[in-house]
Amino acid sequence: MTQSPTCTTDADVRAAFGTVCTVIGTYDLQDITNAKGAVMKSWPVVRLEGGGRAVLIESVWDDSKRPDDATIAAHRGKKVAVTGPLHAQPPAPGRAANMAMPCISPVETLRLLP
Repeated sequence: MTQSPTCTTDADVRAAFGTVCTVIGTYDLQDITNAKGAVMKSWPVVRLEGGGRAVLIESVWDDSKRPDDATIAAHRGKKVAVTGPLHAQPPAPGRAANMAMPCISPVETLRLLP
């Protein structure tokens, strides 16, 4: 089994688009807004350290991929490693993808770090 590269900074994330990467940061929820600024939903993200960007955990366009509330509660605010294909925007099957926000989908592993 090949080890995936680790992404901990914005530059790491940009360099890894289109590959499998392990993103390390703090598990959190991010409000996703529409063009008018109204909150559409809160979605799980990995927030990179040092005030870096948020990386979506699964595509915000597929509600079936949103982790359940127990998983969110168990991970929120904790350091995690999330591995999977890294996209420059969330995959949007059957619709126009119009959100420039990195996304890991599908998630291969999610684990808590010490």
